[in-house]
Amino acid sequence: MATETALAKGQSRVLSKPSSPRSNDGRDNANDDLIIRTGEELGERVGTTYTVLDSLGSGTFGQVVAAASSADGQTRALKVIKNHPAYFHQAHVEIGILRTLNTKCGDRPSGSVIVDLMDYFVCHNHLCLVFELLGMNLYELLRKNKFKGLHLGAIRGMMKQLLGALDLLRDAHVVHCDIKPENILLCRDDSFQVKLVDFGSACFQNRTVYQYIQSRFYRSPEVFLGMSYGMPIDMWSLGCVAAELFLGLPIFPGSSEYDLLSRICETIGTPPADMLAKAPNTNKFFTRVDIGFDESSSSLASSSGGGTSRYKLLSLREFEARSGRRAAMGKKYFKYTEFSDIIASIPYQSSKVDPNDHAAVDAEKKARMVERSAFYDLLTGMMEIDPAVRWTPAQALKHPFITGEPFDEPFAPKPIPERTTPEER
Repeated sequence: MATETALAKGQSRVLSKPSSPRSNDGRDNANDDLIIRTGEELGERVGTTYTVLDSLGSGTFGQVVAAASSADGQTRALKVIKNHPAYFHQAHVEIGILRTLNTKCGDRPSGSVIVDLMDYFVCHNHLCLVFELLGMNLYELLRKNKFKGLHLGAIRGMMKQLLGALDLLRDAHVVHCDIKPENILLCRDDSFQVKLVDFGSACFQNRTVYQYIQSRFYRSPEVFLGMSYGMPIDMWSLGCVAAELFLGLPIFPGSSEYDLLSRICETIGTPPADMLAKAPNTNKFFTRVDIGFDESSSSLASSSGGGTSRYKLLSLREFEARSGRRAAMGKKYFKYTEFSDIIASIPYQSSKVDPNDHAAVDAEKKARMVERSAFYDLLTGMMEIDPAVRWTPAQALKHPFITGEPFDEPFAPKPIPERTTPEER
């Protein structure tokens, strides 16, 4: 790294912003972040220390720096948590979850699909987590590719790994709560081997305490409708990521929750009426229309006394009048609105088949159409609006798009064992 050369010359840079001391005996800035300099050693008095090389990023939790281990000279990623009780506590939860998952990873023949937590310690009242150093994240990969989608072969390989990661989380009763391209990293920049990172928002299944979770583009319907949530929210997010890897752009780039919900309803459909009847936030976004029983509309209706209730998404004007605030509406990225049309609209990548070999051209065209149909079918199961029927990771792993088996009709996964609550699916 260039920083290592600079350190050899005795130079040092302040990596934290702002850099002015404010508290903790002059060690912390106004944001409760440790003021970190290149060349500084972080660690406990006894044990391994880590020499800071450069900044890798920052967030609400604190900072991440690249640092060389005194034990073996290898570069690690150090996550330095803010000096604040809430962040300190959540980092301890993250440590507990990662230790559980890393142990489970070691028991699986497929190896680790979760970032390795290698060490942790307290330095100057800041909890520090030491991770293996990985490559670029999937957002950076898309940006490097000029936000053009990846080929389905690469997506298949990554989805197989990530569905395996979610299957492992399900076995451990862990909900990640923030799956997005930025939190999926390549092991190396020249490989499609990936790992799931940043468990700072994660929780155990029976300890889902926060109402607002998940980055908005990848937020599941049950979360913004205020319902209880569990492991299915991660499947929704991963489905959104899979679609984005193919499209090159987010499938639901909502600038507000109303914008997000209107895009979902337009592209996939309205949440089932039975789901909306139980959701605490339904009245924020929908109006209820009581009607007599109508067999043709029963799928969009819930029983209510002798009749039924149907739900209609509020118009933008109605939503703003009811909520008393403006709703930001983002740019439309795609020409089409139906999910199947959006997927079908992406041009096929260039062919290596001899254009004069008509039989080979026709065979390749058919194979590509079947592969794309299989991918779309997988997405519909991962992004089922109702979490009670959304596919589990184990079910999705058996889909023909993942296994490579022939695909000639919509996949019908085998039922999963009964669970105590829908969230435990």
